[in-house]
Amino acid sequence: MSLSKPACLLAVLFAAAVACNKNDPPPPNGGYRFFQVAKKVPPEDWRDSAFVVATRDSALLRQIDTQLTLPVAQRKIVNGALVEGGATYNKNASHTFKWHFKEDDWALADVSAEIFDGRPYTDVDVNLRYWIDTVKRFAPWGFYIRQEVK
Repeated sequence: MSLSKPACLLAVLFAAAVACNKNDPPPPNGGYRFFQVAKKVPPEDWRDSAFVVATRDSALLRQIDTQLTLPVAQRKIVNGALVEGGATYNKNASHTFKWHFKEDDWALADVSAEIFDGRPYTDVDVNLRYWIDTVKRFAPWGFYIRQEVK
């Protein structure tokens, strides 16, 4: 038995309506969670003290949740692919960075190569073309996931 085209369309629309629960709003910000990454030792320039990253990767989110239970001295560093633009969320107080980590293209690491080490403002913001075009990644030593940003 085959259904007519209008009957097929109605069946698809009905199934879609049943699958959608209008009481559940879509996740905010595309389902991303945001985290402040901070320097363990206070820097000379306050703009180098923290920046914000975003992810919705479930495996990375589990790692981050575990990291947040550890003492600061035991937390891993971040290592991510750089993208131009602050993405509306990569800020430190009143300063919006000219770059951000590509969402879901960053990880937590124990160590990284020295070329990826630097400061968010004094190095990356000030020398953005070099970091975006040549280095392409940022893994600042001494920075850790401090907290989730709501």
